Amino acid sequence: MRPGRAAFAAALLLAGCEMPAETTPAAATRAASPVDLASRLPGEAVGFLRGATSPLPRGEAGREVGYRTAGLVAAGATVQLYRLPGVTLPEGAGSADAEAAFNELLQDALRPVPPRRMQEEGRFTLPAGGPALLRCAETTGSYGRERVHGLVCAGGVGGGVLRLRVAVPGQGQPPADARAFASAILAALRTP
Repeated sequence: MRPGRAAFAAALLLAGCEMPAETTPAAATRAASPVDLASRLPGEAVGFLRGATSPLPRGEAGREVGYRTAGLVAAGATVQLYRLPGVTLPEGAGSADAEAAFNELLQDALRPVPPRRMQEEGRFTLPAGGPALLRCAETTGSYGRERVHGLVCAGGVGGGVLRLRVAVPGQGQPPADARAFASAILAALRTP
């Protein structure tokens, strides 16, 4: 809280008044549960269609939502939302817990598990040109003989963790844009 705002808040408290509520997107998602956040996820996001929502056996009331594109050659994605017990994460990718969630997800994506072989191609943050809300890594590799481009991202949203993973077939015209999907999911979660 800025110094002027802190003095204003103290004066209101002494007078028995409540502090005006913040109306920024970050404030709107600050106290949201994973169930509430999952309900904000769109039915369609840049060509990805929402699938099943299932409990995520990690954290408090965790949820995992599947997405996929239409067609025979389809891209797939998972969005995971959970809260760490007793911890309220700050918004964005800067906390130690958000960094740990990102590193764990990236290590899992890069772990060579037959028939999957992936490698990291580069890192970036979303949104582009703004504060780092999601830390992301692009991956390339294969699932068996199928070339695949991927994306893994993590950050703090609604006091908990958002992790997402996207896999897009790499041959021919890609059926989806993984970065656009991640940006659309982040925007949906940050909209009250």
